[in-house]
Amino acid sequence: MARQCKSTEEKHRFVLTLPLHYEKWQRDRMDTIFKVANAMKNNLIAFEKRQLHNFVRRKDYREIQQALAAAYKAKDEECITKLCGQRSSLIAGAGFTAYAFEKRINKYRLHYKSKGKTSCVVPSHVAQKLAASVWDMFEDFFYGSGRAVSFSKWTEFTTISGKNAGAGIIYHKGDSYIRINGMKLQILWNKHDRYGYETEAMKRELRFCNITRRWYANGWKYFVQFVLVGVPPTKIIPKTGEKLHPLGKGRVGHDIGTQTLASVGDKNVQLVELVSGIQNIENQLRRINRAMDRSRRATNPLMFDTQGRVVSKDKLLQECLTRYGTRRWNKSKRYLRLEGERRALYHQQSEMRIQRHRELANQLLAFGDEHYIEEMRFRALAKKAKEAKKNKGGKNISRKRFGKSIANKAPAAMVNILAQKVERAGGIFQKVNTFKMKASQYNHLTQTYTKKALSKRWNVMPDGKRIQRDLYSAFLIKNVNKSLTKPDNRRCKPAYPAFVKLHDKEIERLRSMFTPSSMGIEHAS
Repeated sequence: MARQCKSTEEKHRFVLTLPLHYEKWQRDRMDTIFKVANAMKNNLIAFEKRQLHNFVRRKDYREIQQALAAAYKAKDEECITKLCGQRSSLIAGAGFTAYAFEKRINKYRLHYKSKGKTSCVVPSHVAQKLAASVWDMFEDFFYGSGRAVSFSKWTEFTTISGKNAGAGIIYHKGDSYIRINGMKLQILWNKHDRYGYETEAMKRELRFCNITRRWYANGWKYFVQFVLVGVPPTKIIPKTGEKLHPLGKGRVGHDIGTQTLASVGDKNVQLVELVSGIQNIENQLRRINRAMDRSRRATNPLMFDTQGRVVSKDKLLQECLTRYGTRRWNKSKRYLRLEGERRALYHQQSEMRIQRHRELANQLLAFGDEHYIEEMRFRALAKKAKEAKKNKGGKNISRKRFGKSIANKAPAAMVNILAQKVERAGGIFQKVNTFKMKASQYNHLTQTYTKKALSKRWNVMPDGKRIQRDLYSAFLIKNVNKSLTKPDNRRCKPAYPAFVKLHDKEIERLRSMFTPSSMGIEHAS
């Protein structure tokens, strides 16, 4: 998938990931390299956080921050520019620069030597990229979101990078291996590259290489990532010379929910569940979480009170706390085994989501070249309701909303993947204003808006015809006007009869399948 990069010379970059073949001693050494790299990164973060703790309390820095706040309030652009320059000079003078970070991490790198003490465990170029990643976090703190810098967890530290293909992590064109610290790791190329994707991708300019790892039930597995310049190659069918996933012609409307996606084109109508089958993994995760909770309670009886609640830290015995004041959880061998299984399932779940989203996006490309979708704020939908309400019996109604569905189905990721594929193929992808459009309330035959309960999944038209709510919304979005604010009746009326025929055909297909209750489909007995 191509991503825009900061460089003005290169508009896009994409990544080709391939598995590596290695012997046991090579895997052990790679484990060591990652452990040392993560330790170096955390040591650098710890040092710079101490420096930051002292720096933000300096009188001159606080005065500039107060003056900047006043200048922003007064909207004095000239004063803001002057004060920002002074603040940048002050930050750089205190040692918060990319060069200073690289200089500091090199000291840590020299501390970690190999067994023969002839070379460092982590190559210099890899250490410099680690320093750059830490500097990015501190730079964001000073000039961006202001979010506090956090340490790198061992389980989340999954990638090391070189600065170029000729140093650190080395690859020469035509080789079947990469080199790091004197080791040769074999690249497993796809011998049955049916569409020539890997061959075509490796013709592009190589910027640098990454080594990434993924957790499986039997431990870490390592992969190489080639960061290449440009957009990914288009897959071509060898026999015909046609594109594997060609872009269609015409308008397409999409109505995306927390679990489903309704799509309507000129010749296609489709209502699908996002990432069908992922609930099976969620059921396995639920069972593992319950088993882990039972194991933790059995091995840490002092952490829980008689009612099974976790005891607050100020009431715990000293033997239950570390020297830093955090809880000392005892983990049994069974707990650690279950923890590994859970991590592998989370990885499988993540891979399944992305793979299914890409497959669905490739399928939707054939629907048309102008794609319209309602702009949804999934982050807000995932949060709990602010107000606590009670039912008729006086009991509290759960404030939960759609957080679990959004976490499982990742609808926002689906929107991003579809947008990238459509635009890369030369099509148009636009988001419709949800609050002005009101697609779920509008009826193009009566030209009126009617509020409906979320549980009402069917629209009853003036002629008595029942139309599935999500598909009808997608039909209206497809026929949106130029300003993307409301349906265009001049488009809706002539296209409606063909839509109804395709709608009925799709509903018949869905009735023979297992579908989520949110679709409102009555299944054939």
